[in-house]
Amino acid sequence: MIFGRAIHAPLLRAALLSAGLLGALAFGTAAATAQDYKIRLGHPLTTSDAAHKAMVYLADNIKKATNGRVEVTVYPADQLGKQKDLGEMVRQGANVIQLTDALFLGDVEPDAAILQAPYLMDNPDDFRKILGSDWLKDLDKRLQAKGIRVISWNNYFGTRQILANRPIRTPADLKGLNFRAAAAPLYVEMVKALGARPITTGFAEVYTGLSQKVIDLLEAPLPTMYASKFYEQAKYVALTGHMIGWDPVIMSETYFKSLPPDIQKIILDEANKAAEYMTQLKKEEETKMIDLYKQVGVTVITDVDKQAFKDATKVVYDKYPGWTPGLPDKVRALLDH
Repeated sequence: MIFGRAIHAPLLRAALLSAGLLGALAFGTAAATAQDYKIRLGHPLTTSDAAHKAMVYLADNIKKATNGRVEVTVYPADQLGKQKDLGEMVRQGANVIQLTDALFLGDVEPDAAILQAPYLMDNPDDFRKILGSDWLKDLDKRLQAKGIRVISWNNYFGTRQILANRPIRTPADLKGLNFRAAAAPLYVEMVKALGARPITTGFAEVYTGLSQKVIDLLEAPLPTMYASKFYEQAKYVALTGHMIGWDPVIMSETYFKSLPPDIQKIILDEANKAAEYMTQLKKEEETKMIDLYKQVGVTVITDVDKQAFKDATKVVYDKYPGWTPGLPDKVRALLDH
């Protein structure tokens, strides 16, 4: 008897079957909901930077490829936290993807910092000689053991130049100036080697620092500095070409392993595609930069004494702590191959 009324056996079986089907459907819906994954993606750049466009591209393509099972929300301009803080969130297992810098990975695994050492590479495409090498595969494993999964290495961020509030041609021109540097040891050592004073403010705070004269100069790829409109506060670009940056995109190794294998593969595949997209955008931008800076009244200094900069920064290779003995020679051998 159900609700006080007698029901014939066939009707009872039908009612139970219907209830079972409804329960199964409800359970299936709950299970599907339980399979949804929400990931935050953070980086320090403005929304007009090509790197942001590439990260949005990555987020959109992950969602499409997983049929909506994975939703990635992009947070630009250090909205999720500064580089070091966000990197720590990754190591602690947060559901976070980060566009970072080899020098920040150097805080976790010192050998990673060699990838952005001053004047290591002569040409951006030199880095492709390192991709797929046994050395980089081993570095990947060491980073994974320390909680970091690199989902793509091949994001060309740009060749780094100097933007200043006065002409810069030699390291002597930097003596005593306030030089904004990212808060990573190799950046700081490079600035010191050039005779300047490192100011490790967050990238999102640079514009204010320039306007208040707290910062005299900074270094970054030309498209990045242009997208942030730093040229409104500093009117000299020095083409030092002191670093060539290929930025890794990372996430927590623990969180990555918690995802289903098919989603892991999609994330790796889409990260590689987004990296190639970012590389394409950055290279296209760099070809236009000199003219753009000139159009906004910036003096572009081409007669930089690069050899003097190179000689001044050699000491960084000796001062950086924790590198495996012989590491610079090993990486240079890969580049010369």
